[in-house]
Amino acid sequence: MASTFVGAPTALRAQVAPRRGSRSTRALTRADAAAQASPAVTPATVGSRSGSASVKGTVRKQNEDRFASYTNPNAKDGSPYAIYSVFDGHGGFAVSEWLKQNLAGLIVEEWPKADFCLEALSQACLRADYELIQPPAGFFGAFGERGVGGAKCGSTAVIATLFEQGGKPALATANVGDARILLVRDGKAVQLSVDHVPDDEAERKRIDRGNPNLRKSLVTFTEGSWRVGGVLALSRAFGDAFLKESGRFEGLGERNADYGSGFGLNAEPDCYIEQLTPGDSWVMLSSDGLFANDERGGGGGFENQEIADFLLAAPADASPESLAKELCSMAVSKGSTDDVTVTLMRL
Repeated sequence: MASTFVGAPTALRAQVAPRRGSRSTRALTRADAAAQASPAVTPATVGSRSGSASVKGTVRKQNEDRFASYTNPNAKDGSPYAIYSVFDGHGGFAVSEWLKQNLAGLIVEEWPKADFCLEALSQACLRADYELIQPPAGFFGAFGERGVGGAKCGSTAVIATLFEQGGKPALATANVGDARILLVRDGKAVQLSVDHVPDDEAERKRIDRGNPNLRKSLVTFTEGSWRVGGVLALSRAFGDAFLKESGRFEGLGERNADYGSGFGLNAEPDCYIEQLTPGDSWVMLSSDGLFANDERGGGGGFENQEIADFLLAAPADASPESLAKELCSMAVSKGSTDDVTVTLMRL
């Protein structure tokens, strides 16, 4: 069932109903009906079974990544008892810091309103982005630069939410941009996110559906990578107000959506849900700096399965925080030049 973008003017209300050909509301459930046990993580233990680490990129002036955690050991059945997030900022850290402070609260607000948990994640992301791209308050706001941290400040995000359904643990995830979520299941790395980059043909087509110039794509190869409008190497992101409309002072938005701009950039997440099984051992969230990304200027790093192998080989008494720090350090050793942030949950 579709729901509206709470808190936004009518012109910007975004429908969260599935779009034809889109992967953004696709739900994947691989429940093992024969499983008799459950993962060890519970509302009471999740805090002690998680940890995070972050390092500044070797070519960065400051670390623009952020991570956040929310836990509620007294959460009711069906409500989130843990929300973990990683945010990869660009053009400054104002947007990633705002998301660190506010996004989990929006998810908790939206959760009881939604008919389905993935709808709550989608609505929270859209509400957050609407707030992030607004002009300054007051009469003179119309003449100032829009957006938290400025018009060219933005961030990606990955979100993992744990809750119980009938006493059984479940995982709901969302991502905006090219940060990733991995679930280690039966020794294999399962990616529960979609890299939202202009290189992806499905994303390029989505962006160009609203392009009034049929002779030239809105996605161009500039400075060694594919970029939206020739400037942004992401196809979805929070912030970046200069590529979006606020709904106050601009004219018409893109032709194929109520939300976004003529450049097709938005913060609509890809969402997944998983019933956790005894074969699930780890959940990892990270910024893209952890991964091999030579073609997009990020340098060396890990492949997904390498991370799963590393976690499975780790000593049983190793803390998630220490393993997160080790992954960050190893990514730098492999040649990563970007900020690297990792959050780990031992299931």
